[in-house]
Amino acid sequence: MPRLFVALDLPPELKAAVRSLQFGLRNARWLDDAGLHLTLAFIGEVDGAAVERVEDALAEVEADPIHVELHGLGCFPGRGAPRVLWTGAAPKAELADLASAVTRGLRRAGVALKRRRFTPHVSLVRFRRPPPRVDLERYLATHSLFRSPVCEVASFQLYSSMLHPSGARYTIEATYPLERNEDGAN
Repeated sequence: MPRLFVALDLPPELKAAVRSLQFGLRNARWLDDAGLHLTLAFIGEVDGAAVERVEDALAEVEADPIHVELHGLGCFPGRGAPRVLWTGAAPKAELADLASAVTRGLRRAGVALKRRRFTPHVSLVRFRRPPPRVDLERYLATHSLFRSPVCEVASFQLYSSMLHPSGARYTIEATYPLERNEDGAN
């Protein structure tokens, strides 16, 4: 059964900026273009009837397009051996508002979501095992001032993922427009 999540698919300019960072670390499994997204809500495994409720709930989400910029680097988890290297995303308030609107809609549709603190980011790499500390520190210092161009994102997507030994495979199942509301209210 596929796992579902809601995310922003990055425009080509942002994917190109991210690809410029994807080199220079051992034990790294760099994410391909399909894996470069900004997750808004993780749903998990759902059956056929729940998928329709999810799709209907997402179709009701209203928000304006967002001008997204990627910047800086970090690792998850914050302590201990890193498993993921990521770049942050701004504007945090607008991204958090969209994530909240998605979460509210899904909960109204009866989808049980784990409570997670939203940190707007795009994962760049998953480590098979952590790189040598000195290599990671050098990489982070070299790329700490990373900043992408600002790009408009005018839709969000419902994704499915299937886990494979080589990593997750992502498929966009549906796209939902972010439309400007003429009267300024959402």
